Amino acid sequence: MQQRPDGLANLTAGEPPQPLSHVTARAAVVSGSAEVVTRVLTVVLAIVTARVLEPVEVGLLGLSVIVIGVVSMLGFYAETAAIAARGEEGEIQYAFAAAGIRAAILAGSLGLIWLTFSAIARYLTGNDDSAGPLRELLLVLAWMPALELLSGYPQVMMQRRLELSFIARLQILQPVLFVTLAVVLLVTGYGYIGVAWANIASSAAVALLLWWRLVSSGAALWTGWPSRRVWRETLRGTTKVLIGGFGGYLSGRLDNLLVASAIGPAAMSFYSMAWNASRTPANVFAKAINFVLVPTLARIQDDPSRVQRALRECVRNSYLLLSPACAILFVTAPLLVSYVIGPKWLPLVPALRVMCFTVLAVPIVFTSGALLVGTGRAHLTAVATSVHLAALFIAIPLLSGRWGILGAAYADCLAVALLTLTLGATAWFATRQIGLPILKTAVVPLLAALSSGCLAFLLTSSIQSDVLRFSLGGCFTAIGYLLIVAVLGGRGRLVNLLQLLLTLARRSPMSAELQT
Repeated sequence: MQQRPDGLANLTAGEPPQPLSHVTARAAVVSGSAEVVTRVLTVVLAIVTARVLEPVEVGLLGLSVIVIGVVSMLGFYAETAAIAARGEEGEIQYAFAAAGIRAAILAGSLGLIWLTFSAIARYLTGNDDSAGPLRELLLVLAWMPALELLSGYPQVMMQRRLELSFIARLQILQPVLFVTLAVVLLVTGYGYIGVAWANIASSAAVALLLWWRLVSSGAALWTGWPSRRVWRETLRGTTKVLIGGFGGYLSGRLDNLLVASAIGPAAMSFYSMAWNASRTPANVFAKAINFVLVPTLARIQDDPSRVQRALRECVRNSYLLLSPACAILFVTAPLLVSYVIGPKWLPLVPALRVMCFTVLAVPIVFTSGALLVGTGRAHLTAVATSVHLAALFIAIPLLSGRWGILGAAYADCLAVALLTLTLGATAWFATRQIGLPILKTAVVPLLAALSSGCLAFLLTSSIQSDVLRFSLGGCFTAIGYLLIVAVLGGRGRLVNLLQLLLTLARRSPMSAELQT
């Protein structure tokens, strides 16, 4: 396997060297595209599932996915630790150590579920008649973490070498395979068990492709057992990522339960729908940031100037793209909700508009988190997630009880603001890398988005035609945003971003495959 001058391994012999910024940015674009595809297909599958299955079956499927999802998430932390490890040993040693730790977590978690299944089923369903179907689903979905364990070995090796684009393309392929097969099995009468088997089949296909890529690249698959230092470093890193990350994983699911407890399940459904809609554009960037920035920072953490440049470009480009998306969503929210999911969901619009401001914190949150994880300080994120959880526990019951769904949205905004401040401060004190010069790159996009959104809202508020108001609102916001950014001195940033995107489009793996 050839090596690039900057240490990045080529997947194909004779491939010309590429700058690190292009390698990582291209992978970020593909990974972000994968997140868009995944979320669109999730909506499609949700519609088909709701039409074909009974509500109790949909509920059982969701419960089983949550239970197995916890097992998968616990195992995933070992891989993250192995990717971010700084040791001089080869990728194979870290990949094997991550696989060993994940296998132990998998065995312990599934064993615990098996021993306590009766109590789990009674707590989750409250109905003994549902225990049988839930057990059936769990037995099928238990293959998911096993297949993820099999996929983890080649993924750790590839990500430590920054061979990111192939993995990012698989992130597009897997949901396409899963949803296509699930829809076919649903409409042909296989029910919820067909959805479970579709998930298994798509994961198995991805595992086979990862191993095929690794073997065909000519890389060595085994060079000996990991040293004790590798085991200790990976285990210590896993513990740090677990401490820092599991609270965030929990906080992403806790607010729905608190809203339901405070103002009822119907209000919770409005809150949840607004939350998912507002987070869709933000999570695209979060996915790309996590996927690319963690291994990149782990690789260049000893070069402060390169770290600063990577963080600055990540924050700047994220806000240049995310800010107008949030502004357009704010302006078009009523018509978008009415035409996409129906007029009965219009009560969620005020909450959705508040959340359009909330999600603007996402690039700072995930960049700070990636900096801590990539530099071996993942456990420090627990400070911010603890603050976030405490804020949710206090603010949601208090504010939603007074102002309903809108109060819940204010509580979410307050909790995310505290999360951002705490995580940003933690990252600064721990690394001295992310500071005001980097954060200032977000000022121009935010001012431009706020100004263009307000102008578009005022200009279109008196238009009677829904279609015309929707179209002009989006167009005025987008055009106004570009003009205001240019006036505020950001023209060069837009040009650089456009050039980067065009370069990535010309040199993307997909374009190359089409040309060949």
